Amino acid sequence: MKSRPVSGDSTFLKSLNKSTLLGLIRRQAPISRADLAKTTRLTRATVSALVEELIGDHLVIETGIGESSGGRKPMLLELNRNGGRVIGLDLRPTDLLLVVTDLHGGIRKRAEYAYGEDALRDPGLFLKRILELLQKEREELESTPLGLIGVGIGVHGFVEYPSGHVVFVPHTGWKDLSWKEELEASLGLPVILDNEANLAALGELEFGAGAEADCSDMLYLSAGGGIGAGLILGGELFRGTGGLAGEVGHSTIQMDGLPCSCGNRGCWERYASERALAEKLSLDYAPGFSERLLSLLEQGDEKACEAVKQAGSYLGIGIGNMMHTFNPQMIVVGNAMSQYAPWVNRPLLDALASRYSYLASFRITVRYSQLGENGCALGAASSILRARMRLQDHDTQPVRSGASEPNGT
Repeated sequence: MKSRPVSGDSTFLKSLNKSTLLGLIRRQAPISRADLAKTTRLTRATVSALVEELIGDHLVIETGIGESSGGRKPMLLELNRNGGRVIGLDLRPTDLLLVVTDLHGGIRKRAEYAYGEDALRDPGLFLKRILELLQKEREELESTPLGLIGVGIGVHGFVEYPSGHVVFVPHTGWKDLSWKEELEASLGLPVILDNEANLAALGELEFGAGAEADCSDMLYLSAGGGIGAGLILGGELFRGTGGLAGEVGHSTIQMDGLPCSCGNRGCWERYASERALAEKLSLDYAPGFSERLLSLLEQGDEKACEAVKQAGSYLGIGIGNMMHTFNPQMIVVGNAMSQYAPWVNRPLLDALASRYSYLASFRITVRYSQLGENGCALGAASSILRARMRLQDHDTQPVRSGASEPNGT
């Protein structure tokens, strides 16, 4: 657990303890005030005062009456799903995926939008289109007490964290973009920009395969137009220095191999991504490609089946390398390539078995995304929720100052 300097300032303590309570309510709901006090070791009076503030902030609601443990039956607490709304965006190479969620991550709207060829040639025009879309979606939101509380955006490229500065977008060649500042100034709302794979990993951790398995150490492999990875350690994203960890698609898998848009040769994503499949099959990589390829596979098209099988083998080789490097509990294959699991899985596992026969001792599970293409957008929304609620599961503990707690903290 990371250390945190403890301040005697009552405002700091109050904010920290509210965050702790909100996190517990989010994870353990329905839960009573008494159980919150027992878990945090804060006094019942303090818990009751802070819970009333959270209810007044439209973040928590009372949802029913629990079982009595000998006295009066307790009121149970949950997050107020309808307290506000969040927008999550996945800026995919071919089009944009948008989700609107409630405060518990439940999807209220899902939509896909084309960029337009002109916008894909001009980052300034691209940002203008994104802003126009966000303003339109904001106007169409149903009325809630808090309204739109923020926007999370997944970028398929190199993004510094926490600044949100876009360093490089390989599929467009764009560099050095300060979109976060412009979006926040125009919207008057918090905006989080992060790498697509990081956000998809967060989505899978909270709402998908990781949540189902109660997994705290997970490697999420985003295999779509490119390949990226999000690494979860102890329930938190590992970002590396500057937030640029996880660009595994640009690791070399074949010496003097195919040229890549990043300037290197033989990059993993040139062999195991959906864009690589489009090139191998001489198909346009444009909206509708996934549906077209799935149709070919279902028809038993020999060329398509062989291309996907080969991509599965390359995925297996790269996954074996990452098993050695990170040794996670679970590897989740997500994004567009997860749609082809019935054709990818066997060659992937065969590649692992033939090259890494001893990996069984690692006890690592390979799964496919439970969220499909929604993973990044959901993770983007979750990043806003975490920021708003200050959820830092492994760095937030109730704080008591000396023998007594400041009033209301």
